[in-house]
Amino acid sequence: MNRRTFLAAAATTLAANPMTHAHAQDYPTRPIRLIVGFAPGGGSDLVARPLAQKMQPLLGQPIVVENRGGANGNLGLDAVAKSAPDGYTFGHVNNSVIAMNPLMYRNLPYDPQRDLVPVATVTQSALFMMVPASMPVRNLTEFVELARRRPGTMNFGSGGAGGITHLGFELFRNQTNVQIAHIPYRGSAPALQDMLGGRIQLMVDAISLAKPQVDAGLVRAIAFLGEERHPVLNTVPTAIEQGFPNLVVRGWQGFVAPTGTPPAVLARLEGAFRQAVADPDIQSTFATQGQTAVFRGQQDMARMIQEERARWAPIIQDLNIQLD
Repeated sequence: MNRRTFLAAAATTLAANPMTHAHAQDYPTRPIRLIVGFAPGGGSDLVARPLAQKMQPLLGQPIVVENRGGANGNLGLDAVAKSAPDGYTFGHVNNSVIAMNPLMYRNLPYDPQRDLVPVATVTQSALFMMVPASMPVRNLTEFVELARRRPGTMNFGSGGAGGITHLGFELFRNQTNVQIAHIPYRGSAPALQDMLGGRIQLMVDAISLAKPQVDAGLVRAIAFLGEERHPVLNTVPTAIEQGFPNLVVRGWQGFVAPTGTPPAVLARLEGAFRQAVADPDIQSTFATQGQTAVFRGQQDMARMIQEERARWAPIIQDLNIQLD
C-alpha cells in the first residue's frame, strides 16, 4: 500500500468511526447515559443505580440513569440499540430481555445479536414465589389447593409479558393447571404495589423487590425456585423440596452497548464494572436484596446469552408463548 492509499484508507476509517483508539483512551469526557428498561424501584433499578453511583468516580464522569419501562424491557433496549456507538449510552439487561425476548416477540424493532454487544454481567439469583401475607397459604401445595377451589378468581402479576418472572409463572401453571390470570406491568414495582393493594395474589420475582414487605409481614414467600435454599430466607423451602423438581428459575443482570462501540471503550466499561462489583459496599447492598454480586466479562456474558437461548427455546415453544 503506497502512502496516498494508506492516508485515504485512514481517513475513511476515521469518518466511519470517529472514536479512535486515542480518543477511547481519553474516554469519558462527558456524562454517560444508562438506560434501564423498567420502572423505577424495581429489581433492575435496584441493581443499576447503586452500580452507577459506584462507577462514577471510577470513570470520572456522572452516569445518568434513565428509566424507559415497557414491553418487558424492549423499549429501553431499542433506545440503546439505536444510540450512537460512542460509549456514552449503554443499557441494563436481564437474561429474559436479552436472551428470551427474541424467542417470543415477533416484531422486535431491533436485533439483539446484530445491534448490541455484551459488556458485563453483575448479579445472579433465583426467584421466589410470593403471596400476600393475608392469604391463608404457607406453601405451594396449599396455594395450588386454594387456587383450584377458586378457579378464575386469582391474578398473577409480572414485570412484563415474556419476562423471566412471567416465564417462571408459566412453568408453574403448566405443571399444575391452575386457572390464574396473568397481568403484565411496566416493571415489578407496580405489580408489587397492586399485590399490597389486593389486586394481585401471586408474584414470581427476586426477593430484593419484596424483602422490606416480607420483613414487615405484608408479603409471604412460599417457595424458592433455586436448587438450594436462599441464605437470605433459608426458612423458605425450594419448589424442589415441595414436590416440583422442574420448577427452577434463575436470573442474572448485566449491561450491553450498541454494536460498533470501540473495543477500548468496552474494555474501560468492563473494567469499571469489575471494580464496582468487587466493592464490599456493592456486595453488601446486593446481598441484602437477595442478589449475589458476580462479575463476568464480555466473552462470558456472550456465552451465557447463547446458553439461555438454548435452554428456553424448547420451553417457550412448548408453552406456545408468542408476543407482538
